[in-house]
Amino acid sequence: MHRFFYRLVAILLVMLVFNCAADPWHSASAAKIQSHNNQITLVVRSSPEAAFDNRIVISNNEIAEAIRSAKKEDSAFTPSLTDTYVILQETQTAYRLELAGNLWSESESKRLVLPAQLSARLRREAESLRNRHYGEYVTWEKAEKIAPRKSIFALQDLETGLTFRVQRRAGSRHADVQPLTKEDTKIMKQIYEDHWSWKRRAVLVHINGRKLAASMNGMPHGGDGIPGNGFSGHFCVHFQGSTTHRSTSPDMAHQLLVRKAAGNQKAFFDNASPLLLAQSIIEAINLKDSEMFRSITEGMEQDKYMRITSKMNSIDAIRMLTTSKTDPDENLLDAAVELKAAFREKERARPHSSFQFIFSRLSPYSPWRIEDLFIT
Repeated sequence: MHRFFYRLVAILLVMLVFNCAADPWHSASAAKIQSHNNQITLVVRSSPEAAFDNRIVISNNEIAEAIRSAKKEDSAFTPSLTDTYVILQETQTAYRLELAGNLWSESESKRLVLPAQLSARLRREAESLRNRHYGEYVTWEKAEKIAPRKSIFALQDLETGLTFRVQRRAGSRHADVQPLTKEDTKIMKQIYEDHWSWKRRAVLVHINGRKLAASMNGMPHGGDGIPGNGFSGHFCVHFQGSTTHRSTSPDMAHQLLVRKAAGNQKAFFDNASPLLLAQSIIEAINLKDSEMFRSITEGMEQDKYMRITSKMNSIDAIRMLTTSKTDPDENLLDAAVELKAAFREKERARPHSSFQFIFSRLSPYSPWRIEDLFIT
């Protein structure tokens, strides 16, 4: 009886092995699942809400396992984040890559600490992806030669990814352009949510195989030159160092967005003076660019950041009236900047208000960081 039982077990085992060898689907399926579990996706986008992005998929068991088992840390200060997102495929959990190479969970407000060599690998991959996503940071003098008058090129909105064609008609300090056809006008108006606006937007200029960083407004004005395109007038496209029709100084909002389109806005903030940072905060509020505002205020205490963010979100529009004329001594570690501004908050006008910014830095060679902001 026992001998018969053992023979039966042996026969069943042989049949099982034969079936597995004859039908590879089981092992192939298991390998596919294992491969999927080891995949991470790197995504570069200019803001958390941006529809336009560039991404790559990496299969690396070491990185995937490091993310799963990473030590999580709390932080009393707002993190220094990049524009790169890391998605663990098996759970579709998304993290933001920090400048130091660790990951930040926005849902948990916790840092995931990764081994140094894996952090370095993620930073290298992210930098390669960023080079594909953003445009060349070229001066207006170079841009006007690349895109001379009567040239036709495409503008791509950095947030939505929507693209339309334009022709440069005029402009000596920036490009005056017009949509080429009614369909191009329709796409442009879609970018501006179906109403024309002076609001600046970061764009990429695609011309002759090149991709240039620029900023546009969305308001038809001035002379017309392309009949039948459904656009009465032209609009402006600014590049590095461009100025408006009425000024010999570059428009700050346009310049901030040119840097956004070039992917070097963070570097600008890290090297900016307290006055420039204060002015940039006002512009970010007026543009309703929460990612720009977050980037400028990195390193703040979390509770102060939440208080200031809540206040900034209640402001519908803001305009600087006067500004400080001088920056602090280059050797100081603390600085205060006062800006006079008019703003509208929840349908209530505040025509004369004072914005008092407090800044500090660790050494004369360290970036300035905002400590607090008071409005009176």
